[in-house]
Amino acid sequence: MSSIFDSTYNTRPILPDSLRFIRSDAPYRLTEDELGWLRYNDITTVIDLRTEEECRACPSILAGAEGFCYRNMPVTGGNAVPKTPEEVPGSYIAMLGEQMDKIIDTIMSAETNVIYFCSAGKDRTGVVSAILLYKLGYGTGYIIEDYLRSGEELHDILEAYGKSGAADINVITPHAVNITAVLDELKKSAL
Repeated sequence: MSSIFDSTYNTRPILPDSLRFIRSDAPYRLTEDELGWLRYNDITTVIDLRTEEECRACPSILAGAEGFCYRNMPVTGGNAVPKTPEEVPGSYIAMLGEQMDKIIDTIMSAETNVIYFCSAGKDRTGVVSAILLYKLGYGTGYIIEDYLRSGEELHDILEAYGKSGAADINVITPHAVNITAVLDELKKSAL
């Protein structure tokens, strides 16, 4: 398991045998070959889930790259890093709402394949991925597996970040309970 690009850590398709939806950490420095691969595979709709401030501080190369339709659609709610592991599921649920509905509609109705990302590609991107997979009829097990894979892909980075004291490792590491809370909320709202 690894990112499909050398310049990112957590870039991968969410569907088996399809490049329709590609989740990623922020692509700051894609190479010309990687940009060419995206164009060749018609992955030209770009949805940046980060805040405007994050985009200004660390712009994505895709924001100005030729041949891409870039949109900044920040996920609202749940933007602060929770203080305890118990607060993470609630922060994910806080992301659900009108803005998330717009993001999902934009991704699902895109005329080309889509790459979408936040900073690390695990929390905001993880919630978006879970909703897309849920709407496409994938089961809980598959959705949880996709979500947990970010923890594997980002293991070394998360571990170093946790050791730095910047955040509790149990808060920033993906756990099944976090995304299960989102799925439970989606099931409730579908009733």
